[in-house]
Amino acid sequence: MAITLATISDVQEYEPDITDFGIPSFTDEISKAQNDVFRDLRIRFWPTYVIGIYDIRKLNTGQSEPDEDLYTASQLTRACVYNALGFHIYPKLAKFEPDQDLFERKMEFYRKEYEREMDLVLRDGVEYDADSSGIVDDSEKAPTYYLRLKR
Repeated sequence: MAITLATISDVQEYEPDITDFGIPSFTDEISKAQNDVFRDLRIRFWPTYVIGIYDIRKLNTGQSEPDEDLYTASQLTRACVYNALGFHIYPKLAKFEPDQDLFERKMEFYRKEYEREMDLVLRDGVEYDADSSGIVDDSEKAPTYYLRLKR
């Protein structure tokens, strides 16, 4: 995995004091969040992208897994930060007592924001440079579905 979706400085844009809570490094948490984002894209984006909308020609691509280096990292940075904060960083800081502490409330907030952000990215169109040209054409960032009924 060569691309990096987020760094600690990206996380600090949303939570400037996150390094003040006693955890020396968030590299593992950010890496786990990045893996979660890519897994989410494999589940929610990739099958629809490969099959295409009424385009049988895309069935012969031979690609069973996406190349993570072909995504536009800047489009997924916010989702990665939200995932890191909601699923990996704040759970380490939360006390999980009957009365929610600040970290549990923030954890829930960022989990909701992650789902919202991923939905917006999918609806806007995931930028995936399928032909490895280095330029994402309009056809490579078109939404894969148009608010159709999904079962």
